[in-house]
Amino acid sequence: MPLDITLFGIQMPTLLPIFVVTAILQILLDRLMSDAGVYQHVWHPGLFRTGIFVCLFTIPCLLIYR
Repeated sequence: MPLDITLFGIQMPTLLPIFVVTAILQILLDRLMSDAGVYQHVWHPGLFRTGIFVCLFTIPCLLIYR
């Protein structure tokens, strides 16, 4: 996979669209988990949210840059 992609004539790193999609997915997942009450059973919700985001961002990055 190329390291740069062109979107509407603008050249950008491949990680930027992955980051945006992951951020949107994290927002939706955070809403679902807060409605389900998952954060009541977690020691540090902010750290848990960050860990989930890192995992969601790392998986497609490892698949692309393999």
